[in-house]
Amino acid sequence: MEAKLFGSRLSPFVEKVARALQLKGIAFTLVPPKSPADFKRWNPQARKMPVVEIDGRRVFDSTQILRRLDQLVPEPPLFDRNADVAARQRFLEDWSDESLYWYAMALRWSDANAEATTTQVVGSIPAPAALRPVLRVLGRRFDELLVWLGDRPYFFADRPSVADLALFGQLNVLQSGPTPQAERLVAERPRLADYFLRVDATTAERRAEPGRGAARGVDFGTTARGA
Repeated sequence: MEAKLFGSRLSPFVEKVARALQLKGIAFTLVPPKSPADFKRWNPQARKMPVVEIDGRRVFDSTQILRRLDQLVPEPPLFDRNADVAARQRFLEDWSDESLYWYAMALRWSDANAEATTTQVVGSIPAPAALRPVLRVLGRRFDELLVWLGDRPYFFADRPSVADLALFGQLNVLQSGPTPQAERLVAERPRLADYFLRVDATTAERRAEPGRGAARGVDFGTTARGA
């Protein structure tokens, strides 16, 4: 099986798919964008990333891509076999993609943080007053996530699912972009920080087998929402 992932891993949706590929043990090549025209060329209808090409067939939208990966490589499954648990996992995936994403974007492209996309942000600088309402709400969302997580290693189950992959993508961009305020929110919640590291380790790129290429993540900044 040959796979190509089109997009930048700075996008939480591309990262979500990359982690799913790695969790499934599917070797892939990352094809980062070189210009905005690449989005139209890769995905003529929506002009969004990610796009995955497997054995010559392209699939669009991170949610649809993960469903396709589950069909092609059933183990490990991305949904729990219990229908009630799987429904909660789908809900959390959708919430992460459609709601949590916008908190990340509000922080990344606020006046306080936009310039920090290319310059280092000093971690000790207090959050500007304009950001405090967003941070208060985001903090509450993080606390709610911890209630849902409970004592399990992953959301609703003992192994990662689409819910964890979607959340990882959003938490990753919140902690790897110019948003030190979000990094502090996570660090103030050790269980959330531990959860992030646990998913990171479980879905990390596996060492390439002899004769197989390994995927490399390259970050290219983008403001465009994926899917």
